[in-house]
Amino acid sequence: MSENGMHRAQLARRLRGVDDLSATRWRAVEERDVTMVGVFVYAVSSTGVYCKPGCGSRRPLRRNVEFFATPGDAVSSGYRACRKCRPDQNDVLSPSLASVVSLCRWLEEVVDDRDVAAFAAELGYSERHLRRRFSEVVGVPISGYLRALQAERARKALHARAPVTTAIYEAGYGSNRAFYEHGAPRLGMTPGTYRAGGRGERIAFTSLSTPIGVVVAASTVRGVCAVHIGPDEASLEASLVTEFPHATLERDDEGLAWLIGVLAGAVRGETNAAVLPLDLEGTAFQMRVWEALRAIPAGHTLSYSEVAVKIGAPGAVRAVGSACGANPAALVVPCHRVVRLDGSLGGYRWGIAVKQALLDAEAGGRGT
Repeated sequence: MSENGMHRAQLARRLRGVDDLSATRWRAVEERDVTMVGVFVYAVSSTGVYCKPGCGSRRPLRRNVEFFATPGDAVSSGYRACRKCRPDQNDVLSPSLASVVSLCRWLEEVVDDRDVAAFAAELGYSERHLRRRFSEVVGVPISGYLRALQAERARKALHARAPVTTAIYEAGYGSNRAFYEHGAPRLGMTPGTYRAGGRGERIAFTSLSTPIGVVVAASTVRGVCAVHIGPDEASLEASLVTEFPHATLERDDEGLAWLIGVLAGAVRGETNAAVLPLDLEGTAFQMRVWEALRAIPAGHTLSYSEVAVKIGAPGAVRAVGSACGANPAALVVPCHRVVRLDGSLGGYRWGIAVKQALLDAEAGGRGT
């Protein structure tokens, strides 16, 4: 096989099945992929340094890494340039790579009226060529990159305590439905560090008294990792310790006020907590089920068998029920919206009365 053919085969392997920009970027960091230099930089919270994708420094832990489009973005967030790879210095890029980097920067600035054909023509390329080259270099197509940008804007707005509807529209989504279908499943939905009981993770938590009981919610910097409902706050907090025995658990009522605001509205049927970012880990099957549940609109229900069909496993009805029962994030993964085929409620980890109350509140037509 020619060198060019081998290169294309490597690209095909990298692109196969990859539609998550963060996952693609992390792979580039792991592989020290110099072909992505200029496309983004990564920062390491434990060192306060940001680097190029091909940096030869010791590989960081994934939980300590965040990605930025440009060195300026990293500096604005308090990071300093790595002295080894010098990411603050301009690299000499090939014309083809430079065109992709320019397109990235343009897409990051423009929210509406994206005319990729006109942009390609200005650079002297056909739209088809530039789109193909973009997918090869960045690891996702332009459409995937745009969805990732929208999700990141929404995440930042939510963490800045913007109203949910405001965050959705300012991020560039044309409707709530568009966000639920394309944004919510991508919004911080990366696997958490649960394998070792949260070892090395800082998890903030808070609580709220509601008509359906006490709600205790916990979050990492990436997203919600647990929402438990019950009559006794002390036992719910103890369950967090059991779930994350090696994490550093810290109460942070002020820092999580934005989260409590959304959950309080969800209990009343006024907001849809499925828009919140998640940081969960489960089996591949569980994750598919949980994503499907987050796509069910507030005020609607699906049967367990309908969820099984939606995830492409019509014979796995019992497994869908088990995944709902294993859901650690009530409201944010709305398993209360799944009922039996005959319309009866079935089971619910937090109690049938709680499930009925949530469905009644959403049935009032107030959920967004």
